[in-house]
Amino acid sequence: MANSKWFAYGCALLAILLASIYPYIASRLLSLSVLLSNSPGQLKEFKAFSNYQVKFRNEVRNCEDGLLVEGEEGLAILSCDSGRDLWNTVMGVFTQPLSSIPSGELFIYRYQTFRRQNETLSRIQLLDFHDASGFHPLGIEYHKASRQLFVCNHHFEGPRVEIFTLDDLNSPSPTARHRRTITSPLIHSPNAIVALNEGEIYVTNDHFFQIRHHRLLARLETYAGLPSGSIVHIDLQTDDPSEAAIQSVARVPFANGITLLNSSVLAVASTNACQVRLYTILPSSRKLELSYKINIPFMPDNLSTDSRGALLIAGHPHPPSLDSLVESRRVCLKDPSLLNECHNGSAPSWVAEWTEDSGLRTLYRTIGEFGTSSTALRDTNSNLGLVTGLYEKGIMVWRE
Repeated sequence: MANSKWFAYGCALLAILLASIYPYIASRLLSLSVLLSNSPGQLKEFKAFSNYQVKFRNEVRNCEDGLLVEGEEGLAILSCDSGRDLWNTVMGVFTQPLSSIPSGELFIYRYQTFRRQNETLSRIQLLDFHDASGFHPLGIEYHKASRQLFVCNHHFEGPRVEIFTLDDLNSPSPTARHRRTITSPLIHSPNAIVALNEGEIYVTNDHFFQIRHHRLLARLETYAGLPSGSIVHIDLQTDDPSEAAIQSVARVPFANGITLLNSSVLAVASTNACQVRLYTILPSSRKLELSYKINIPFMPDNLSTDSRGALLIAGHPHPPSLDSLVESRRVCLKDPSLLNECHNGSAPSWVAEWTEDSGLRTLYRTIGEFGTSSTALRDTNSNLGLVTGLYEKGIMVWRE
């Protein structure tokens, strides 16, 4: 009887252990299936639209993120970094000397002139920004009412969040005046930003360990799918304007893109889990409560929400292809005579949309026509969509 009792206890403990680790195992199996099924030889190209163009191939490159300012403005703000080939703190590319690395830039694309031959693309001049030589932007966010532009900056001297005030968006020579820099141990690998209002933002940290300082541990985070990425809430409305109240509100494996699905639900991309996770915002504390997981057949990068409430997801179907592209470009760029040839490579793209009623639907999937998709945006009133590429020339614009 005693042996039977201990056997029953052992079975119960084993069942509890298996139940506790099942979500982790399922997540790792999903990621593995993505690697196996999305190889360039098996991936089938698909487009849900026929009217599209790749624009500004000679003007912008490596645009990681973007956002739309809809309505009368009808424009997109783009976060681009031609220096990403030589400086990528997420994927572990660090080149010396630092003076050889071009700085990142922000652009405005006025898409209301989509049907005209001469469209307008303007570089935003950054005023009162003394660290512009080390500016390497990733995620961006714009709060229209206050004209505040928030930028994740992977600066040479360490990660930070920059805050600018945009001047007249309709000016042919737009400017953004730098207001403040936010640094904190809790902002250790900022990737994407979303604003609740002019004084509160959420920022994702894709890793706990910075690959610049802890390469092996950062790789372990990525490949093991450890929940060591984070989301932090930043309250800029403090008594001391030089300080900001920052708190960690959730743990997410490889926390990447972030967007408000509605006023109370936050969507966050978990890249190495191949998921988008939905969180309910707790009003009193601003902490987050996980409410739903959406499995994605690729590794999601950035997210956006259109005016109809559809969640747009852009990402990478086959990460090994992206890794190979990054490494080949880094090596190739050591020879200045190969500069143009180096920038011609690409990797697969996948763009999808999700709604609660219709589920997940693919919009665009390609092996290399416009590769390394990182952000998808859509203006439903103009029936216009836009895709940026992490390591791509120009942007892709489509009409529905």
